[in-house]
Amino acid sequence: MEKARQPLRYVLSSVASWAVDTGLFFAFDLLFGTLLGVLAEPVCNVAARVLSSFFNFNVNNRLVFHSELPYGKALLRYYCLAIPQLAASTLLLTLFVHLFHAESAGASTAIKIAVDAVLFVASFFIQKFWVFSQRGNETNIEE
Repeated sequence: MEKARQPLRYVLSSVASWAVDTGLFFAFDLLFGTLLGVLAEPVCNVAARVLSSFFNFNVNNRLVFHSELPYGKALLRYYCLAIPQLAASTLLLTLFVHLFHAESAGASTAIKIAVDAVLFVASFFIQKFWVFSQRGNETNIEE
């Protein structure tokens, strides 16, 4: 029964983190989009993702995966996943915003939602089997 609850908790954690991330992205793009020009999407995406990822890590660490790894070790592993995921998200977001000429904060936010949805499933498995896994505890990544 516990194994069935974990994906549900992950989905709920991800939805909460997505709301933080998307809300911050929309707010940053609305506030700074014109000022930043062509750099608006990447800068706003990075700023929103940095803040929402820390929230997501803490929720997943304690409530989803109940990790017993040292906090620093789990955090390092998490950001080994989060940084490439952020790079992929930012590159794809920027590409599609320019490809589809998404000029408004709403249009670029819709593209961000679609891009990040595609990255969601892979992230669950990487977090489950490596980031928060005790089985992966024998790797050489130290605190």
